[in-house]
Amino acid sequence: MSVFSKEPVLVPVDYSEASARAVRVAKSVTGSDSDVTLLYVAQEHDLTLHPLTWIGGPLPNYHADRLLSGLRQWAKENELGAVNLAVRKGDPGTQVCEFAEVIGCKLIVVPSHGRHGLSRLLMGSVAERILRHCHCSALVLHRTNEATTVPTTPVDFFPRESVVVPIDFSDASSMAIETAFEVAANRDKIHIVSIVPELDLSELGETGMTSDEDRVNSCREYMSRYLTERGYGSLQTYACVGDPGIMIVEYAAKVHADLIVMPSHGRHGLERLVLGSTTERVLRHSEVPVLVLRADANKLAE
Repeated sequence: MSVFSKEPVLVPVDYSEASARAVRVAKSVTGSDSDVTLLYVAQEHDLTLHPLTWIGGPLPNYHADRLLSGLRQWAKENELGAVNLAVRKGDPGTQVCEFAEVIGCKLIVVPSHGRHGLSRLLMGSVAERILRHCHCSALVLHRTNEATTVPTTPVDFFPRESVVVPIDFSDASSMAIETAFEVAANRDKIHIVSIVPELDLSELGETGMTSDEDRVNSCREYMSRYLTERGYGSLQTYACVGDPGIMIVEYAAKVHADLIVMPSHGRHGLERLVLGSTTERVLRHSEVPVLVLRADANKLAE
């Protein structure tokens, strides 16, 4: 039974070139236009809307047929095929998640524009907001200049040549490894990564270990047992001390990975607000696509 469920697929679009590429990726993932739905969310004060739907000033109460007309025309201009079309109005992150539940979505393919700076700090990117609240897996495509990693025509997105899988030895980690087996072209190019967080000297004493080197060696030994006990066999492994979000991205670049597969544990509250989740930090910095599996994604597999 497949661990990675991916039909139907939802693609949030904003009439950008990145959105068109995301639709083509979704079509290649499913192999069927009928399993792909494009969702356009109109906002109250968005000056970047398609010219067929925005006439200046605050948005009036659009009729669905007018919004659909603009979306249909855009899909036709970009030769996106007989995909399903839907429109909503409101906050994009919220509306995408709500609509995904309505259609029983298994995967959201999200084009990421790599927003940084004060705007991202205050509002958060739509991609990050979707990842915080959606109940299905998401494939986030980085960034608008990633022509070498994102197909511009509906060629096969999977399998991927080199896949990095960060793990924390949880059940969700096992799910991520099994998903990597499904989406990687060659198991020899699957890299299992565990990042040991930095500790201060007092914390080192509490662990009973005297150095970061001891902690890394212990992690490597545990990774070997973990993979063997679960029947995964011999895979490439890597462990180091550092910031998980940064080190995962750096390692992916080092091995020329073209996909990162990681589970999201849906951390919320003050801890997430202050520190940010590892998943979100990877999303902000990664130059390659990131497939984020919900921790309860096994419930989505049929």
